[in-house]
Amino acid sequence: AVGVGVGKSLELDVLEWSAIVSAETAEDFGATQPATIIPASQRRRLPSFSRDVLRSALPLLQTSPHCPVVLSSPHGDLTSTVTLLTDISRREVLSPSLFGLSVHNAPTGALSLLLEQPGDQISLSGDDATLAAGLTEVYARLVTQGAPILLIHADERLPPAYSNFEIDDAPSVVLAMMLRLADGDSAVIEPGIGRAGAAAVVDALR
Repeated sequence: AVGVGVGKSLELDVLEWSAIVSAETAEDFGATQPATIIPASQRRRLPSFSRDVLRSALPLLQTSPHCPVVLSSPHGDLTSTVTLLTDISRREVLSPSLFGLSVHNAPTGALSLLLEQPGDQISLSGDDATLAAGLTEVYARLVTQGAPILLIHADERLPPAYSNFEIDDAPSVVLAMMLRLADGDSAVIEPGIGRAGAAAVVDALR
């Protein structure tokens, strides 16, 4: 078995996983499915950020749609936010659809629309330690409720308007993992910081 953890006291087993890693081109790993897994009526209106989250998450929820979901993302869909801010600066009318889909928890909201009786959902951010924050949240919930939880981590490269704030050349990463408390027999992957840390987890899972 393979697990992920933060230090030696917080360890989780990875039951299933999927990932999309995007540098010059996007590569799918694990259980990730093409965009056609999303109904066309929903797919057409989703920004690429939310679409990639759903492509990664839906395959892992097909057998357990009621599973709780934790979304960790340092910036959310910053590309859509920049588009909205640009429209404001040009005094153009904002797209209500894009505005609604740009908020931090929009991908989990879109995900819930495709599931019958979805489980509870939460989204969080923790700067370069966002993946570790997501794992900590999952661990705390598993200690009290026991059933597996889906963690989705989404960290895109910053759009050109914020390129001065990039600290590395790591690719964009969307990583979904169905997690449970570790049984003690797993080889544990401890994530590093930022996108590079998330990309390293994908490499280790492969």
